[in-house]
Amino acid sequence: MSDDQILRLEIVVFPDAGRPSMFADGVYPSVATVNDFAANPSRQIECARKLGVRDFTIDKIGRFSISASIEAEKFKEFFETELVEEERADDVRSLAPPPGAAFRVPEIDGLETIIERAYVQRPPHYFAGERILPPESVPPFGDDKFRLRVPDDVALLMQARTVHQRGIFGRGVTVAMPDNGFFKHPYFDAHGYNYLAIAAPDAIDYETDLSGHGTGISANLLAVAPGVNFIGIKQVNKTLGFKTAVEMGPDVISCSWAAELEENSPTLPNNLKPFHLTVLDAIARGIVVCVAAGNGGVKGFPGSIPEVISVGGVYVDRDLNYRASDHTSGFDSTWFPGRQTPDLCGLCGSKAEEDYITLPVPQAAHGGSAARDGWFAFSGSSSATPMVAGICALLKEVKPGLSPQEIKNLLKYTARDITSGMNANGRKARPGPDGAVGYGLADAARAVDAVT
Repeated sequence: MSDDQILRLEIVVFPDAGRPSMFADGVYPSVATVNDFAANPSRQIECARKLGVRDFTIDKIGRFSISASIEAEKFKEFFETELVEEERADDVRSLAPPPGAAFRVPEIDGLETIIERAYVQRPPHYFAGERILPPESVPPFGDDKFRLRVPDDVALLMQARTVHQRGIFGRGVTVAMPDNGFFKHPYFDAHGYNYLAIAAPDAIDYETDLSGHGTGISANLLAVAPGVNFIGIKQVNKTLGFKTAVEMGPDVISCSWAAELEENSPTLPNNLKPFHLTVLDAIARGIVVCVAAGNGGVKGFPGSIPEVISVGGVYVDRDLNYRASDHTSGFDSTWFPGRQTPDLCGLCGSKAEEDYITLPVPQAAHGGSAARDGWFAFSGSSSATPMVAGICALLKEVKPGLSPQEIKNLLKYTARDITSGMNANGRKARPGPDGAVGYGLADAARAVDAVT
């Protein structure tokens, strides 16, 4: 059975009497109310036990849903439904029930009184942009064109170098990053980083990263906060990946992907509600969550959740001119009225200069030549988000008791104002907060100064 014929599911049990259903009309969970939606653990265990003897693999029992896997044909038979292949613009294919398809929990062993909903989890949208470097650009870094290097250029432009000179590196702070894999590139050992790669329960071979996405962007985080305890989590089911990240007990979670794009639905779909609650729960626990807003004008969720730190992009050229990147997104959310993204920005290439930051990747990623020793040029909000997460880690070292909202406010009000350029949604940067870059480019030195 090939992996693409295995469905990843989130299964939700009925709430106790008097407790709200996450699927009810007019229900709008928040950090303050998220605990109201926690499932009854005994009912979840009963559900998992009964499904486990019926060909379901139970991957994890979370606070709000059960993560499970099952073969596609067995899913169709069990729930008496159909599946169709979906193909996205990024060429990712997956199986899911079509809109309006029949779906029924079978009357077996009382499961119809236990399971409220069960939803297939579609693959994440990774805000990639990895580009194979020409041979003359592979480290030791040729000069065929202007590109940023890690760690020095990223640390300098994010104003982290002066923070490092004060002995602040993010020590004692844990940052988790769920993504598509984390190869232990020699670059990480050479810089002495605390780099741990693991797999979520439904993923295998955590060091395999066929695109280089997770491996590469983690270097941007470590350029800004080289002393953190980094945990890279290879995921398949994004809800399970995020659950696993929370389970690691991090101070910060960095997500360079979207669970879904808002333009694909007028409101938050039911299949994403367990994921939404899992993110809110992380923030309620005091975890700072940084999320990429998107690339090319798409509207990324969970970057649109009001309580997260939504990250866009600023392009800096070789003459140190700063402007909003026309490659990254910034938008008004339709799922969360009144929410404007991004909150602020990290570094990112422009539409014309997408091969902007040279980052380590597995050899032969994307089918490239192993002789190139594993280096690609990256861009997009994928790259920008870990930089902001790194600044969050620096702040947590200096003042561990800072709440996610306090850190978000510090980053916003100490950011460098960007007054030129426009983003991929056509929103222009101007003095003060705007729809192109939010509050501007995150500034590590100013943020740390504000709490020391």
